[in-house]
Amino acid sequence: MKKFLFYLVLVFILLGVSIRYSLEFEGPQETALKQISRIGLQKTAEGLPDPDSLRVFVCGSASPLGISDRAQACIAVLTPNHFYIVDSGAGSTANLTQARMPYNRLQGVFLTHHHSDHIAELYELNLSSWVQGRPEPLQVFGPKGVRQVVNGVNDTYELDRGYRIEHHGAELLSPDLGKLRYKTVSEGVVLEDGDLTVTAYVGDHSPVSPAFGYRFDYRGRSVVISGDSLVTDATRRISNKADLLLHDVLAQSVVQTLSDTAADVGLNRLSKIMSDVLDYHASTTSVAELARSTDIDMVALYHLVPVPQNIVMEKIFMRDMPDNVVLVDDGDWFELPSESQEILTK
Repeated sequence: MKKFLFYLVLVFILLGVSIRYSLEFEGPQETALKQISRIGLQKTAEGLPDPDSLRVFVCGSASPLGISDRAQACIAVLTPNHFYIVDSGAGSTANLTQARMPYNRLQGVFLTHHHSDHIAELYELNLSSWVQGRPEPLQVFGPKGVRQVVNGVNDTYELDRGYRIEHHGAELLSPDLGKLRYKTVSEGVVLEDGDLTVTAYVGDHSPVSPAFGYRFDYRGRSVVISGDSLVTDATRRISNKADLLLHDVLAQSVVQTLSDTAADVGLNRLSKIMSDVLDYHASTTSVAELARSTDIDMVALYHLVPVPQNIVMEKIFMRDMPDNVVLVDDGDWFELPSESQEILTK
């Protein structure tokens, strides 16, 4: 038996070496490329599963503070008939693409506010969904200022759109679908689309004003997405009896330590910036108290300030958190089946 296993292992080693050596030549390279391409594109063609659920995908969990390969703020919300995105931070479109999102049915983007880490990839979203055959112009919903943001993006990429239309043809890339549209929203119900209702509420991210969060309700299930805000009475009201709350969070002890250390080594500008952010994001303490005192099934921490770079920082974020709180990462899914109380995660 031992001799058999020895020869079996030897065969696998020799086979691996042979395959690796063969890839030095053009023919095997082309064959391998075709097979790899077929496997990848077949998955894309099959698309995502489409259960009757309110589904949430974390396409960006980072804040600008910290060094990480995570993308900045982005949350996707899907049902069988809806696909919306909340914020579009740097790096988030790649996560959406890797997750095989149905760009051809992307309906809109909700902006919580106009900080760069929430709007950086608006055009990448627009381009990806335009190329994939989105049938209507991409709508950008947001607080006052969204007109300026959207018009600026459209103007900046005017040449890009023109080149692509000329290259691929207007029949494939309709010029009417290449420009973003905007809609300025106020507090209250901002969208009713079949079984889906989206409600905006005012956050506290001073001096940014207004800053919004959004609640999505679909067939008895609900998710609230805070954007950047302190925990306020409005947060409590909109989140009460919600199934899932995704809230930005700041680890005060970590940021204060980083600020103090930066000052000690002479990085005074960095120290000042870190000190400034302490008072306009929800602290871990305030989010923990919210999770305990409000009727929310699950609280997911995202837009992490600073981005945790190791297990020590992750444990600090989760220090004294109740059992219904989780720390998210890019690529996390939450599935809320209709007319149920389940929250499935992966």
